[in-house]
Amino acid sequence: MTILQDFLKDLAELVNIDAGTRNAAGVTKAAEIMKRHYESIGFHAELVDLSPDCGKALLATNRPGADHYDIMLNAHLDTVFPDGTAAARPFRFDDVKAYGPGCLDCKAGVLSIFYGIKTARKEDIDRLSILVCCNPDEELISPWSSEWLLAQGKKADRVLICEPARANGALVRSRKGSALYTVTFHGLSAHAGNNPQEGHNANIALVRFISEIYQYNDFERGTTVNPGIIEGGKIVNAIPDLARVEIDTRFWKDEDGRWLDQKIQEAAKKVWVEGVTCELKRNSFLPAMPLSEATKGLVGIVNQAAEKAGFTAEWVDAGGGSDGNHIAESGVPVVDGCGPAGSGLHTEREYLQLDTVEERIRMQANVYSQI
Repeated sequence: MTILQDFLKDLAELVNIDAGTRNAAGVTKAAEIMKRHYESIGFHAELVDLSPDCGKALLATNRPGADHYDIMLNAHLDTVFPDGTAAARPFRFDDVKAYGPGCLDCKAGVLSIFYGIKTARKEDIDRLSILVCCNPDEELISPWSSEWLLAQGKKADRVLICEPARANGALVRSRKGSALYTVTFHGLSAHAGNNPQEGHNANIALVRFISEIYQYNDFERGTTVNPGIIEGGKIVNAIPDLARVEIDTRFWKDEDGRWLDQKIQEAAKKVWVEGVTCELKRNSFLPAMPLSEATKGLVGIVNQAAEKAGFTAEWVDAGGGSDGNHIAESGVPVVDGCGPAGSGLHTEREYLQLDTVEERIRMQANVYSQI
C-alpha cells in the first residue's frame, strides 16, 4: 500500500468516532488509537488526564522524561460535531477529496504528525528529541489543556502546529490574540408614558458605552473592538432596566490587548446614565502568536522543507486563534497550519484535499533533517 492508502485507512478509524469536545469517551478513544500508533514505532506514549470534564490528552515522545526537546508538534483530538454525526456522515473519499466529521479539523493533522515521524530518516529521529502533544479541547479554546500545552512548549526549541493549511495550501506564521467580554447595565424600569422620568434607561447607558469603546478600533494596526451581541429591554412601552453587550477584541501584539483591556475597564467605571450601574466580566484572554525573529527563522526552515517536498510554502497572518497562541506565550517560535489542506471546517461540507497529504508529511519529515 502507498503512504496515502495507509493514511486514509487510519484516518477512517479516527473520523468514524464521535469526538465532539464534550464526548470525553470518544476523544479518549481517538487518543488511545494514536497511542497505539506511536507505540508501534517505538515511541513512549501515554494518556494525560487533564480534567474529568474532557477526554484524555496524548503525549508521545522518543525521549521520555526529557526536560528539553528539539521540536514539539501539536494537533487536537476533538471536533465540533454532536454525537451521531459519525454514523450519519461516515468517512468516505474519492479521487480528489476525503469527507467526514473532523476529517480535516483536525484528524488529518493529528495523523500527519505520526506519519511525518514514521516516514522520516531514522538517523534524524535517533538524533533529535521529539515531543508530540494532542489535546482534547481545542474547539472550546482549550480551557483544560492550555496550561499543559504552555508547560510543554517551554521545553521545546520550536513548535509546529498541525491545524489544517488554508484551502490554497497556505500555512500560518502569526495569529491575532483575542479577548471576550460581557458588559451588563442595570437600570430602573418605569412606564414609558406615565412616569418615564422615574426610570433609569440601561439601553442608553449601553449605547454610550459602545460609542466610547468603538473609537479604539485601529484597522491599520490590526486592533479591533466588535460589539457583536446586544440585548436590551423586554417591552417597548417600558424604560429598560437591563441591557447587555458581548464584545470581541483582537490584536497583533499583547501590549495592544492589554491597552484595550484597560480602556474597556475604564469605560465600564464611568457613569453613562444617572442611576445605571455597569458590571464587566472578561470571559477569556488568548495571547497573540507573534511573528518574532525566531519565528521568521522557523518559517525559513519550513520553506526549505517544503521545497524539498515539491511545493512552495505560502504564508498568511491569521485573525483567528489556535493552540499556537497558548504555546507561543512561552516565547518559543511557533508556526501553524502545517497539516494537510482543505476547507469547510465546522460544517457538513468539510473536506480534505488528498493531493496535500503526502506533501505535508514529506515537509514535516524534511524539517527533522534541517534542525
